Amino acid sequence: MDIETDRVFQERFWIAVRIGWAAMIAVMVAAILGFTGSGGTFSAQALQAGKVTVEIPSVSRWAASDTLTIVIDQPSERTTVWIPAGFGDVFSIESVTPQPQSVSAGPDGDEFVFELKPGRGETSIDFVIRASRPVWRHRLGPFGVNGQISDASTVTVLP
Repeated sequence: MDIETDRVFQERFWIAVRIGWAAMIAVMVAAILGFTGSGGTFSAQALQAGKVTVEIPSVSRWAASDTLTIVIDQPSERTTVWIPAGFGDVFSIESVTPQPQSVSAGPDGDEFVFELKPGRGETSIDFVIRASRPVWRHRLGPFGVNGQISDASTVTVLP
């Protein structure tokens, strides 16, 4: 059977299909690595504030829950956590575990005071957060725990 085909068109079509395959593979690799948020190596960042680790998302999804975790190696009875005002521009805090004893807001950020049991080893404070709007590389500013300040951080919130 002899069918007339446009060989040049067919070769261009095959090239377009292969480009599409390459693009989908690139998207899958980016998602696996965490560049689309919600897991993966690059979806979170860990900041040091003295001996305390602040784990925050570096890539988050708009209107999806995420977690800000503060890991304290040796908690003191009174632990003060300072969250910068830039954080509140992008995220809202839905819940905090354990419950803070007091919370105060100021122009530079929010201060949470926790009564923790000293000497229990490693303790974590979890903030369930939700991004309120998409942003690209938004500067959050430094976090603070018991007077120790972390480096400034940035976050990307994808739609």
